[in-house]
Amino acid sequence: MPPENLQFDKAAFKELFKKHYPPLCIYCRLKYSFDIHLAEDIVHSGFIKLWETRQTLASGISPISYLYKIIDNLSLNTLRHEKVKQQHAAHQLRTTSEDISAATFNSIDLKELSAAIDAAIAELPEQMRTIFELRKFEGLKYAEIANRLNISVKTVDTQISRAMSKLKEKLSRFLIFLILIFNVLLKM
Repeated sequence: MPPENLQFDKAAFKELFKKHYPPLCIYCRLKYSFDIHLAEDIVHSGFIKLWETRQTLASGISPISYLYKIIDNLSLNTLRHEKVKQQHAAHQLRTTSEDISAATFNSIDLKELSAAIDAAIAELPEQMRTIFELRKFEGLKYAEIANRLNISVKTVDTQISRAMSKLKEKLSRFLIFLILIFNVLLKM
């Protein structure tokens, strides 16, 4: 057992680590609702801090009590940091949403979007369009499309990928509109 003044050697510290690392991870995970990886990172950082400060600490301090205090402080700092990140993300979302004018949002309607999708699909090369429609509209699997068109599954895969790339390119102006619709639907 390490001496109470925390000026212990590597062997004593290693023993302390082996004995208390798992329960401290569980403590951190349960008390602060962290996932196991974050709890392990915090406990590991706590042990590092304990080792780094062992020479400067007052005598009479229990190493375990001090370790719990370190882990509590690190956990609270992590929670504060997460809160700041969430506030920043919410602010970014609000300002981005405000920047998109109502005129832009209102100028695009679902009929226009549907017409743009239909036009973009119609512009695909014939075989690519056929493969895309069989997959997306009829729900056929790649192997079923390959059998029906007498082509390889790899060709089906390649054609679907290329079709998706072309459609993303042609429909990119609707991206913000689709994101906004998706966000509105999630809030309902």
